Amino acid sequence: MSFTYSFQKILELRKRQKEQKSQEYEQSVQQFERMASALYELLKQKEQLESLYKEQMSGGIYVHQLQQSEKAVFQLQQRIADTQKQTDKARDTMHKKEAEMQEASIEWKKYSRMKEWEKEEFHLEEKRQEEKMMDEISTRKFAFR
Repeated sequence: MSFTYSFQKILELRKRQKEQKSQEYEQSVQQFERMASALYELLKQKEQLESLYKEQMSGGIYVHQLQQSEKAVFQLQQRIADTQKQTDKARDTMHKKEAEMQEASIEWKKYSRMKEWEKEEFHLEEKRQEEKMMDEISTRKFAFR
């Protein structure tokens, strides 16, 4: 007689859910990393633009160039703010997906442990039955001598 786990299909379902949540989490991490890299690049551009602006101011600059520089800095600040919002949203999504992945992993682990316990109980019962049968055989052998 072989062991069959009564909740095997549920265990398999939980395992698939765990794997799916893990993939979703990995995708959210990648998305967050892309957004964070984009934000970093924009901040680097802003820093370079501001240093160029300071150089121009120290050497003298036309009003038209000053207006263009101010407009460029303003537009860059708007892009930074938008990217910051998107990065924050991606971070929140990443944390949410991580929590979902952990929950799915816990659920899978519960059913996996239940299977281990049932399998162990099955083997113990099988061993008890075997010992009972051996005792019965021994008793019969002794009785029929």
